[in-house]
Amino acid sequence: MKLGIISTALLCATTVVAQAAEFDIAGMKLGMNADQIVARYQELRPEGQYSFSNWKLPEGSEWIANGRTLYNDLANPDDMEHERMQFAFTGLGSENGLFAIQRDLKFRPSQRPSTDSIYAAAVKKYGEPSDIIKDGTDIWAVWKFNSAIADASAEKVDSLPGCLGTSDFPVGLNDHMAQKARKYAERCGLYIEFTVRGDETGLANELEMGMINYLDLLRNFDADNQDARRRIDAARAKNASDAAPVPEL
Repeated sequence: MKLGIISTALLCATTVVAQAAEFDIAGMKLGMNADQIVARYQELRPEGQYSFSNWKLPEGSEWIANGRTLYNDLANPDDMEHERMQFAFTGLGSENGLFAIQRDLKFRPSQRPSTDSIYAAAVKKYGEPSDIIKDGTDIWAVWKFNSAIADASAEKVDSLPGCLGTSDFPVGLNDHMAQKARKYAERCGLYIEFTVRGDETGLANELEMGMINYLDLLRNFDADNQDARRRIDAARAKNASDAAPVPEL
């Protein structure tokens, strides 16, 4: 477990050409490793906290499986901004890259953007959504991409494909996640979910976003397993000659 500090909050970057998808949230891109995620987060929230969890092979190799961040503006308890993020990474055989990210941002009461402006920023960043629901106060939208190329357009969908939940956010790329990928890869593809909650005045209270790339997970899982087998077989071969002598039986 690693503990550290992470920078001022930021919504979605909007310095991109409309209709050209960017597969990141707040500059944290799919495929980044944990060091790159930390560096970006420290740019955004120098006073935030972060922690990461490692998984380990029997022969000793370790990799970062998941992480999370926390930011509370405790200096302004009556006008507080709050943010949490979660991350999930592939294993060593697939470069230990980010495949899922989730963000929950509660706006400072004195600095609330409008719900419409936040949605417009999301459309500018990711293109037109696959589906959208608007009511009097909230906006919910999803994007489903069948390719991770930069100029991909989201596919229109007729149903709400719950591809990324808050309660079952991935802990890493394990057997359970691989089974889920087999089930959801075609249905979900590269999936982005967006919810902005506000009030009747049109101002936002909270932004929730999530992103997961199912397109490459099975290939990454296979690569991770092959890499793990190579490492374990190499350790077994080495131990065959270097192990302690057999005790008297």
